[in-house]
Amino acid sequence: MLVALLLPFLCLLSSAAAGKLLVIPMEGSHWLSMKKVLVELSKRGHEIVVIAPDNKILIDSSGVYELKTYPVPLMKEVVEEHIHSLTTKSFTQEPFLVRFWKLLLEYRQSGIIFHASCKSLLYNQELMKYIGNSHFDALLTDPVSPCGQIIALHFSIPSVFFLRMVPCALEVRAAQGPDPPSYVPRMFSEYTDHMTFSERVKNFLIALSESFICNVAYSPFEELASEFLQKPMTMTELLSHGSVWLRRIDFVFEYPMPVMPNMVFIGGIHCAGKKKPLSQATTCKSNLFHGPYSNHCNMALRLCCAWISILLLLPSLSDGGKLLVVPMVGSHWLSMQEVVEKLSERGHEVVVLVPEVSWQMETTQAYKVVKHPVRQTLEELDNAFQEYVAVHLTERPFPLNALAMYKASVHVFSTFFGQCKDLFRSQETLRFLNQSGFDAILTDPFFMCGTILAHHLSLPFAFFMRGFGCNLHFSAPQCPSPLSYIPRLFSFNSDHMTFFQRVENALISLLELDYCNGIYREALKLSSEVLQRDVSLTDLVNSAAVWLLRFDFVFEYVRPVMPNMVFVGGINCAKEKPLPKIVYLHNVMNLRWNRDKPEVESGRFLSAATNLLFPDAA
Repeated sequence: MLVALLLPFLCLLSSAAAGKLLVIPMEGSHWLSMKKVLVELSKRGHEIVVIAPDNKILIDSSGVYELKTYPVPLMKEVVEEHIHSLTTKSFTQEPFLVRFWKLLLEYRQSGIIFHASCKSLLYNQELMKYIGNSHFDALLTDPVSPCGQIIALHFSIPSVFFLRMVPCALEVRAAQGPDPPSYVPRMFSEYTDHMTFSERVKNFLIALSESFICNVAYSPFEELASEFLQKPMTMTELLSHGSVWLRRIDFVFEYPMPVMPNMVFIGGIHCAGKKKPLSQATTCKSNLFHGPYSNHCNMALRLCCAWISILLLLPSLSDGGKLLVVPMVGSHWLSMQEVVEKLSERGHEVVVLVPEVSWQMETTQAYKVVKHPVRQTLEELDNAFQEYVAVHLTERPFPLNALAMYKASVHVFSTFFGQCKDLFRSQETLRFLNQSGFDAILTDPFFMCGTILAHHLSLPFAFFMRGFGCNLHFSAPQCPSPLSYIPRLFSFNSDHMTFFQRVENALISLLELDYCNGIYREALKLSSEVLQRDVSLTDLVNSAAVWLLRFDFVFEYVRPVMPNMVFVGGINCAKEKPLPKIVYLHNVMNLRWNRDKPEVESGRFLSAATNLLFPDAA
């Protein structure tokens, strides 16, 4: 997963050849985790160059990357002594103010050491000339020392941050993520996210002091960056240009808070190459129930199985799991099928549950397929989808477009959801599912059948989806969704709206839940019958362990999301396509914009798009 996030940066400029990566690492344990990533990238054919000072401690040469060093004024022994002193004082049990003051002095010394090393690099003309002439595609660095980011800005190279955290919560400020001091404990407070009033006051005071702490450590870097880049520069502005933040923590063990979508949690990198015996896992589970993270333990246990649905590029920590897949038909299945096949390759036992009559759903021998009886015919399904697409391709003004799409959505949902009703009528199929001992369910929640089944079987479940039409994929996980900046589905506005567009956006948002309740009326009725309790849409979907969203945050409006929401938009273009196909798709899309005969052109577009996506069905 981690390497998959770096690959796009190395492939944007060249769709065929491997990329060229510049690495400006941090010393110590920071390097040990980063080196694993470099080894994997090298195996995939990418050219890697690591630049480090000549007083390096753990950074070593290797056949998987080219190491270039530069002279610095500080001896290796001085750096080792400082690291040992900082580590010792960080774990010393002393009164808060004493420990705070000692660490402040250590941070100042760290700033002096890193600054001297960075200045030596920036003014090393030979290395700077080499970097400028090498045309690197991306730069990987640890932002605790912002030297790599200064180089990235100077040479206009996209940067990827690989970090645990940055002092003073600079990573949150730079990415413009929410960080309320009433709920998010500061580094020196040692509080949880459940604080008394007096603890919140202390936490707030610590938050105010963070700017002073960081000024002591990073003011030399700000002066150096301003001088080198020839413009005023702060640490926040420096780090705000990071393209992706790879954070070496696990959101399960962090305090609940929204993060920006370009911040990816990769805590598993620390144990990627080590398998633990069961006794270790049992001990960990026992400690969790009695430790400070007990509030998160249930979520952690549910997630341990659900995460197998992600296209992991790290080795598994245990034996393969047993996964039930409840897919959606059509193009949704085309993307999910690749995930299912990959999971099967990695040793997981995968069972795909499909109706006997399925629409545009081909299966392979890579996984087990279980079919359940249904009453719909293929012609009924095909006609319902044809009507649904035709409505979406016909342009109408608001609110006529919303009303037409609503009616079409209700009709197509009612037709396809009949297969879900038939599933719960099949006692033989339900008996098989109950007795199979699945670990988790992977499903596309558009038709809600897999979601209802997951609740019925009491299994953790992961969503693999594009989104809901009523913003439910953001509102159910409790993501911030401000109406002044996030345009709703039918408004066709951007995130820069006039006052009247914001009013329109607010009115649309008031109707969203009713819109979805109308579409999913039959699903809510069935779920209440199956689960023997009243169920709302939010109740059905908000307990999803992981949300795998099939779109790229780069092309979406800027907004914070919850950390269990993973953007996997690249899955849609995983396989290389020959250029004539792309040109053909472009020509097909041009049919859409002939306004002289919209009905005729809509039909031509539907026919051409169907032939392109499903050539075997033509």
